[in-house]
Amino acid sequence: MKDYCTNWLQVLERQAELSPNNIALTQYIKGNERDIELSYLALSQRAKALAYSISQQSKLGDRVIILLPNSIDYVVSFFACIYAGVIAVPAYPPHKKKRDWARLNCIVQDCEPSIAIYHSSDHEPTDLWLSEHPLSVNTIICDHLDIGTAEHWQEPAIDLHDIAYLQYSSGSTGNPKGVMLSHDNLIKNTELIIKTYGMTESDKLVNWLPLYHDMGFVGGILTPIRVGAQTRLLPSAMVAQNPYLLFEAITEQRSTGTAAPNFIFDLAVSRISPEEKQQLDLSSLRIFVNGAEPINADTLNKFNAYFHDTGLSPNTIKPSYGMAESCLLVTSTEIDKPFNTIKVDPQKLSIGKVIHENETGKDIACSGALMPEIAVNIVDQNTRIPLPNSYIGEIMIKGDSVTRGYWQKADLNVQTFDLAVGNEHGFMATGDLGFIENNQLYVTGRIKEVLIINGCNYYPQDIEHSLLSLSDSLMPHGAAIFEVNTDNNAKEIVLVQELTRKALKQKDYQTVIKQIREVVAQEHELKLTTVVLLKPIALAKTSSGKIQRIACRDAYINKQLAIVDSWHQEAMVNAIMPSLTAHDTNTIAQWIIQWISYRLSVATSKLSITQQLTQIGLDSIDAMTLTHDLSKQLKLTLTPEVSWSHPSIKALSEYLAQQVSDKNDKPLVSKTPTQGMI
Repeated sequence: MKDYCTNWLQVLERQAELSPNNIALTQYIKGNERDIELSYLALSQRAKALAYSISQQSKLGDRVIILLPNSIDYVVSFFACIYAGVIAVPAYPPHKKKRDWARLNCIVQDCEPSIAIYHSSDHEPTDLWLSEHPLSVNTIICDHLDIGTAEHWQEPAIDLHDIAYLQYSSGSTGNPKGVMLSHDNLIKNTELIIKTYGMTESDKLVNWLPLYHDMGFVGGILTPIRVGAQTRLLPSAMVAQNPYLLFEAITEQRSTGTAAPNFIFDLAVSRISPEEKQQLDLSSLRIFVNGAEPINADTLNKFNAYFHDTGLSPNTIKPSYGMAESCLLVTSTEIDKPFNTIKVDPQKLSIGKVIHENETGKDIACSGALMPEIAVNIVDQNTRIPLPNSYIGEIMIKGDSVTRGYWQKADLNVQTFDLAVGNEHGFMATGDLGFIENNQLYVTGRIKEVLIINGCNYYPQDIEHSLLSLSDSLMPHGAAIFEVNTDNNAKEIVLVQELTRKALKQKDYQTVIKQIREVVAQEHELKLTTVVLLKPIALAKTSSGKIQRIACRDAYINKQLAIVDSWHQEAMVNAIMPSLTAHDTNTIAQWIIQWISYRLSVATSKLSITQQLTQIGLDSIDAMTLTHDLSKQLKLTLTPEVSWSHPSIKALSEYLAQQVSDKNDKPLVSKTPTQGMI
């Protein structure tokens, strides 16, 4: 796409000149029969009027924070900042409760805005929030706009490398950081998005994502404005609560594009009834981007299967990878192709190697094809040496879309940007893990969030996803798992999970806690040491719905979680097990029960011989230790597979009793442990 624009003032002015009466934005208002509409010319005029007010209270390069909900006013305020030559800081209105101010406080302390723009309907919480800060911040109420002042606006000198706005990262692993996005960064990335998805001015998009998030703003506002398309704005909270509203809007408008994080695809399947689905027509939808959080292959397959009878094309869903530091897009599924998944050996994946396993493998969704505009390399996270294809390492990116760094974070910028991969400089370290295969990128997790247990990598999103359909008492996408180092240098594996509002009426939660422990042990061979059940909406998440596992961990350590109930495994009892004096099935079974009781600090009365070993909570190391201790007690040569081949206490005891009875000292299988058992 060649429109010869070098900054975003030129982009909007070009659309206002070429298509003045075309509708740029519409806004859904609950209870209104019709949306509010704004043409490209009207958007330009309103931006100029507000820019004039901004310029009266600021100087070039000042920061202006936007404290508005998703609305046409939000977009006007952003372009007013561009037209005034100041740096926009997209944010959101302060909530009434002071405890919800932490993220906004971090942003203000970091960027030190000279002006705050807000709506008169939010003046009470906004004035209260501003009064708590020592900074002197001027205010502009965006709905008190005199459109006549547009004629007094004067065009500022804008260089293509000037900062257009600070995109504060969603902060999944720490405090939000202000990504410095230049006019040129944004020009280049929106150009890439338009090319990738074949967008034209005839496209109609529906955007419900928060406008202070990169996918909501770059993908849902700047890109359609760049190409002259139309965007309909929906309230974010309403769609998150009732995803039917998004699909209803697509049906009504005959929309061609939208985007959502992975969790919305799950919610759509679980919350949109068959009767509601019959009212939907998704045949117009060409592009449905899935991004902003780890993509789950099972989620995509279920979504396609459920909505296939609404006219949804199998090529519509576009799993993608990107981040604020690249404006938005890095890789995406090609426009004329369906998304791709592969099956891999989960044990090999846990040690950083990708081996295909078509029958029993774990499904992994591809995050799209590599593109020439953005170089992607996979490197060893410690040495930064490039890795071959099909090896997992840190994802490094380079291109004109990639930012110069974070606002006022010189040390972090040195660690993150303009790094060398081999002999080539200019790469950014994303902090994400993944691998490349057949020129396709597969993202497996975040470096800071991966659990490393007994030498194996466990990706938290995989474990959390296994709880989705476990119980009606558990909030979907309401779990977070993380490690905590204890005072004695041991590792505590903690899983926190939100309850539904209905579940708060329950009196006993130990059954659901037991279910959580069992499913994690069975599906992932991982032993939890702590399970915490939380009140609804108590889990820390980012603006796009990403779970903030580091924030959850910190809240757990600092005892700041809204806990309803919890379970914690007591320390292992260092008791000396009695010798096995008899070798019949019942005696062996009772000995195993006693061993498990000591190992897991659980009462023998809560164990039965019919229970599965993984159901009880033994992980692979526990099982191997049990096998070792049994081989010594029974003077049998046993291999590590014994406990998995005979998974219940009863089955294992019967097998061992028979082995002793037959006086067979030979192992059931080869003495060589199966590769990758640990």
